[in-house]
Amino acid sequence: MLPTSPFWYDRPAPRWAEGMPVGNGRLGAMAWGPPTEQRFSLNEDTFWSGPPSAAPPDVPAGLLDDVRADLRAGRHVAAGEKLKAAQGRGAEAFQPVGDLVLRTADGGGGLVRELDLRDGVARQFTGGVLQEVLADTATGLLLIGLRTDRPGGLDAELFWRTPQLRHQVRPFGEDGLALLLTAPSHVGDDADRGPVVEHDDPAMSAAALVRVRCAGGDVTADGDRLLLRGVAACTLLVDVRTGFAGRDRTPLGDPEECLRRAAATITAAWPLPWSDLYDAHTAEHRALMDRVRLHLHDVPPPGALPLDVRLRDSAADDGPRDEQLAPLLFDFGRYLLLASSRPGTQAAHLQGLWNDSVTPPWHCDYTVNINTQMNYWPAESTALPECHQPLLDLVAELAAAGTGAARALYGTDGWTCHHNTDLWRATWPVGDGNDDPMWSHWPLAGAWLSLHLAEHWRYGRDADFLRERGWPVAAGAARFLLGLLTEDADGYLVTGPATSPENRFSTADGPASVDLSTAMDLTLARELFGFLAESAPEAGPAADAALLADIAAALPRLRPLGVGSRGELLEWHVERPETEPHHRHLSHLVGLFPGAALTRPRLRAAARRSLELRGDEGTGWSTAWKIGLWARLGDGAAAHRLLGVMLRPVESDADGGGVYPSLLCAHPPFQIDGNFGATAGIAELLVQSHGDVLDLLPALPPAWPAGEVRGLRARGGVTVEHLAWSASTLRSAILRAERPTTLRVRWPSTPTPRTLTLPPGRPYHLTP
Repeated sequence: MLPTSPFWYDRPAPRWAEGMPVGNGRLGAMAWGPPTEQRFSLNEDTFWSGPPSAAPPDVPAGLLDDVRADLRAGRHVAAGEKLKAAQGRGAEAFQPVGDLVLRTADGGGGLVRELDLRDGVARQFTGGVLQEVLADTATGLLLIGLRTDRPGGLDAELFWRTPQLRHQVRPFGEDGLALLLTAPSHVGDDADRGPVVEHDDPAMSAAALVRVRCAGGDVTADGDRLLLRGVAACTLLVDVRTGFAGRDRTPLGDPEECLRRAAATITAAWPLPWSDLYDAHTAEHRALMDRVRLHLHDVPPPGALPLDVRLRDSAADDGPRDEQLAPLLFDFGRYLLLASSRPGTQAAHLQGLWNDSVTPPWHCDYTVNINTQMNYWPAESTALPECHQPLLDLVAELAAAGTGAARALYGTDGWTCHHNTDLWRATWPVGDGNDDPMWSHWPLAGAWLSLHLAEHWRYGRDADFLRERGWPVAAGAARFLLGLLTEDADGYLVTGPATSPENRFSTADGPASVDLSTAMDLTLARELFGFLAESAPEAGPAADAALLADIAAALPRLRPLGVGSRGELLEWHVERPETEPHHRHLSHLVGLFPGAALTRPRLRAAARRSLELRGDEGTGWSTAWKIGLWARLGDGAAAHRLLGVMLRPVESDADGGGVYPSLLCAHPPFQIDGNFGATAGIAELLVQSHGDVLDLLPALPPAWPAGEVRGLRARGGVTVEHLAWSASTLRSAILRAERPTTLRVRWPSTPTPRTLTLPPGRPYHLTP
């Protein structure tokens, strides 16, 4: 087999993180392993530990007042110690189902494997056997096709392996093999490979089922495995079903019922031939991938080299030598979003839809102080708004779940969520009374998450969505914020106790993480209040006049952002010495990107200085954020330099941030947010639509002198159907608006924006 995609290798994947991911939003698999023992590591999006049964912590009376008194007196460490009393149980963990293993004899010959991003298919050819793997949305199944021209066909065996302690494997008729599971109800807090901790509360049940349909040869059940003999072609149909019944309901504890559901799904698809299944899947997947296409011209073509070799040869300090890796990274991020987040599924977590450990790093949860948000930065701009829906659903559920924490912990109306949440929509600070508040006590996750509803409305201008979900959910987050605000000594409104996620500053008493205000909190407050005021005319009856009046009164009283002695944007209430000057989080710059509140030249200059002081090195996801930040500053050369850091190959988790040979983002270990953040950052280099101006090629890297992109979206219901440039100059653009639209457009040769009126539904050709 000759590779048809630039995403190919001539060696097997020796470990899970180097495999090829497929997914349909609900069901995912990682294909990896030696050719004689292929592994398909399975995940299902509702297979988590839990549900949590512990009651919220018994918060001491007057805790908030005591903490604020300490902060006003400069006792920051003491304030942080007291806040630990508000911590509840840790987030639950996303769980692996197990591996479906295909064992064959060594057929000899070379190996080629590829991930076809456009078709949504992982392929491998070795020893005369073609293997194709796809996760289909129409049937909901994982489908594996095997074909061979070997004389006598293919002999193989199929069996299950699982890290779950409580499991059973048994035949399902003559052509099927079932794996029945009862997952651990909770896991230890060791993020690496801690011990499983069993509890008495109900555990999640699940069942995985594979059935094999052969053409030529036969399949038989033999105890805990299936035997394939003399097979010329066969299709493996795989499903996983869990006992999840809702965030606030006890899950089904009967794996037999889960097995019946999986069997019914497979039975429904059983009559369909492989060709029909394959063609329908690829057509659906291509239609979504083809909405946006990025091509770079006047740079060397990639060459006929495996991807891991290209990554190794491209590494450089000033940007990637292989410029064609950037469009591939861009496409891969869109592919991963399609694979891990579809309407009706759970939102993508720290590893998207994939995980191979019962004690995954950071529990594979939703870390909502940046990582979950970053997962969805490219959803709107790169024309996958339906993939945004699972996050919007999660936010709506958190709005319902978070009212108790808002009332009990802060005495406010509305709703809140802190650093982490999970399948069960936990909203309290996590940590069991043991964690530094920098990991747990940040109650503005609701405000930031609500801004995703704002972005969904800004891009699509769906008035029904705004009235029915966007405004009500964001209004609840705003009510919480208004109740949280308190005056500082200067008479400004601040959010204390406030943290800047996962960062600390030095005090005479030691490192501290709690202050009276932070730049991040104040920026998110401005962004959230601004959205509600901006959208109120279209929200109609959903817009609360009293709330809008309170917002109008609070906005001018919010503490202004400050600039420090080095010209940097201040992260804390006042200038404070940093304990970690090159910290991975850039929380104080949220108003530069993905937000848009930092518009004043003085604050933008301070943000640039902060970015310079943080430096280029960091985790994979932090590097991706920096790409977007430099793009927002219009510095394409700096953003391109960070792309080189992002594309640095990581062979070991002891290395710094970059990407694995699979192109998956290495924190390390694997975190998918960097892939999504990089895709959003690349889009930001080419099209920006913050504020009231549409910017074309606002941060074009000098290393990309010519190219074209199709299908990027802009706020206001505008699509940039085609954008072409050469000699680093805009040559043409085609814009399309969904409704009559007047907007200002700017490109590098026209620093003064040009006002255009776009007719509804028809292309507008712009030729400078």
